[in-house]
Amino acid sequence: MRRRAALLLCLGLAACGATQVNLAYAPPSPLTAQPDARPVVAITQVTDRREDGHTDPRWIGAVRDGSGTSVKDLMTPVPVTEEVLQAFASALRARGLLAPDAAAARYGLEVDILALETRQTTRRAATAEFRVTLRPVNGGAPVLVDQEEAAYIGGDLIMPRTGVFSSSRALREITQTAMSAAIDRLLDKPGFTALLQ
Repeated sequence: MRRRAALLLCLGLAACGATQVNLAYAPPSPLTAQPDARPVVAITQVTDRREDGHTDPRWIGAVRDGSGTSVKDLMTPVPVTEEVLQAFASALRARGLLAPDAAAARYGLEVDILALETRQTTRRAATAEFRVTLRPVNGGAPVLVDQEEAAYIGGDLIMPRTGVFSSSRALREITQTAMSAAIDRLLDKPGFTALLQ
């Protein structure tokens, strides 16, 4: 009986704490740059404006038990702003829009992270919301301000007691899907691409 209690205690402690996950841009299908794409955009600023009450800039979500208590936090290895900057850069590069250096850029892209969170209780879910501002690098008023959100819910039911021991991979994947979808919705709008012709 003592061995069983000790084993359960060890498993419980292993489930608690924080798990590091990387996020990367992952479009639903391979992208190819359009023939008339011009690499004229540089990412000038990414700002974390999330209002979830967490002060750690690496926090992206949590696994919660049946009472809603966080039992495992998910963190990025670097601040979320750096992960999002790399994701937008990858998305722009895949479309042939990322300037090779600051001197070649005609437009600066500012990104505000309004939401980027994953959660697991009885289901896995993730939300990503970004606001982008595109302005000439030589100054002046923005030529575009836009905002998009993407949210996903996993279909599998998870038992709260066993869910705390589940792999973080599925949570990372659903968060990555939401982040990538929100980025795609912003960069693939005709209004955005038309400005760069």
